[in-house]
Amino acid sequence: MKSENENGFNSSRRKFIQKTSAAALGLSVLGSIPSTLRGAVFNNPSKKSKVVLVRNSKVIDLNGLVNNSILSEMLQAGLTNFSGDKSFSSYISGLFSPSDIIGLKINTLGLAGIAGSALTSHFTSVTSSLINIFNESGLKDSNFIIWDRSDDELISAGYSIQKEKDKTRIMSCAGKRGEDIGIGYSDEEYPVGNISTKISRFITDLCTVFINIPVLKDHGNAGFTGALKNHYGSINNPREFHNNNCTNPGIPEVNLLSPIRTKQKLIVGDLMMGVFNGGPRWDRKYIWPYGGIIVGTDPVAVDTIMLSIINEKRKSENINPLSEYVTRHINLSAQLGLGTNNLDEIDLVKIDL
Repeated sequence: MKSENENGFNSSRRKFIQKTSAAALGLSVLGSIPSTLRGAVFNNPSKKSKVVLVRNSKVIDLNGLVNNSILSEMLQAGLTNFSGDKSFSSYISGLFSPSDIIGLKINTLGLAGIAGSALTSHFTSVTSSLINIFNESGLKDSNFIIWDRSDDELISAGYSIQKEKDKTRIMSCAGKRGEDIGIGYSDEEYPVGNISTKISRFITDLCTVFINIPVLKDHGNAGFTGALKNHYGSINNPREFHNNNCTNPGIPEVNLLSPIRTKQKLIVGDLMMGVFNGGPRWDRKYIWPYGGIIVGTDPVAVDTIMLSIINEKRKSENINPLSEYVTRHINLSAQLGLGTNNLDEIDLVKIDL
């Protein structure tokens, strides 16, 4: 690991960095991955999937107000640590080029109950802080498109629709309710088990690469929604994939679709606020300020760690944990080769600022 100065950490703020195997956290093992099933994403069984979890107790308060300076420091620390031996600028230049159009796939579902309040402020804070960091590495605002399923949901998270190409665009697949002004979905239909789907044109046509920005929530059908389930917002018919706890077919098969699998270059999870019960709706009774950011490229590993955070909170609230059966899309995704949920294969780095 590089020195603090080389990595860009503020030594006066950093309390400690603890690097550990995820197994040391006492997380439940959701299943191993047969080597014959490892896919194109997680195709190096000898290399652990690195996940960086950054926290700061002062980054967000109970009302949802974000300290953007601390948030930027957290993002910088997480991304820099995840880059490993490379300098941060060389790592970013290896992921993205000045000619790339980089999608930021966020998750703004279920915000009606808190829309317009400070509890949604972390959405815009995370994306703007992330873009500012990339600006410092030579990328422009015009390189980015922030997107999700509908204009209404984006607006509920505090965004304003913006379509000018010389700025960061903020757009949706379906547009505004009752109006057909969204970017839409692919002409091509993609098989997902015995069902077919169309993929957002942000992925197939507009964006050359994208960053997955999930949030921390439980979910009534899937048990948990993280990086993997975020792609139900990337297809035109997610309701058709909610049977069997969103499996068979469902979340694993959607994430296996080539445009989604190959264009997703990074996961930066917004763990500022979390929903530990009653999700996917944001219910004030079940929202808590976790004050975290998670960084990785393996969606299964990222979701394994995020699920453990939800279950730890549920335990503290005397609520039963989300079971391995209900959240089995994570294990099934591992079996399809989308990543690892084997705790011995996850290299978790915890940073407390």
